[in-house]
This record gives sequence, C-alpha cells and structure tokens, in this order.
Amino acid sequence: MRRLFLLFILLVGYVVIIDSRGGRRGGKGKGKNNLQFAQVAEFSLIHTQLADNRSAHIVTGSHFSQSFRLGYKLIMICKAKGDPRPTIKWYKESAELHPKHNIHYYEKPIDDDMLWSKLEIDPATMGDQGVYACVANNEHGVMAKNFKVEYSY
Repeated sequence: MRRLFLLFILLVGYVVIIDSRGGRRGGKGKGKNNLQFAQVAEFSLIHTQLADNRSAHIVTGSHFSQSFRLGYKLIMICKAKGDPRPTIKWYKESAELHPKHNIHYYEKPIDDDMLWSKLEIDPATMGDQGVYACVANNEHGVMAKNFKVEYSY
C-alpha cells in the first residue's frame, strides 16, 4: 500500500511539472488566465480493498479550483471517513506540508469513523499557487482530493 501511495505522489508531481511548462507565459500568470493546471484530476482513488467499504474515502472538501488574493488567508477543507478513522495529510505538488510561520492545519474528529481537517495559509503569497492534495489513509485504503490553487490580484 505504501508503494501505491508513493506512486500516486510521484504521479501528481509529474503532472504538475509537465503542466507547469505550458500556458501562454511559461506557466506563470494571473489567476484565471493560467492554464498550467488543466490536467489535474479532482479525486484519486489510490488503493482500496475492493470488497471492503471500510477504506478511507473523502466525503467532502473545498472547491476543486481555488482562487486567492495575495496577502490574504487561503483555506482548504477536507473531511474523510473510514473504519478505522483515517488520518489526513496535506501535500503541495507531491511534498508533504508541515506547519511553519504561515502554514497551519487543524484536525477535529467527528464520530468514531470521520475526521475533519483544515489547511490555512496566511498570508498567501505567489509561491502558494499550485496543486494541493488532501490524502486520507487507513489500513484498508488511500484516497486523495486535489485542489488547484491560483492567485489573483
């Protein structure tokens, strides 16, 4: 299962690298005119045991395509369900995110089988544009929800 998880992370990174070369201005630009994320899927089922409905799955989350204003707060939310309750990790372009001065995430258990998680970036900068993933994982399966995040002025 870890191999499948790592394969997924590498695949997302590959798609981001390939797509970032596109666009009219080399993949850089202003919000809505930016085409670098055209090939990103919203959900990815990485691994599940077919006969087992206890696998981690994402039941709800923020909108797939996000736009943020520079200098303001960027928020993404993800809720996952499974038995046992899944863990949630956040990634940006295949790299796991860890809390630092402007990146924070919060988790709240909801029942025995559900977890709510929020990623906050405050203040958001141009470097925060990219593809983020909320990855839910338990012993029965792994699922990811991607977010395309672009800045605007």
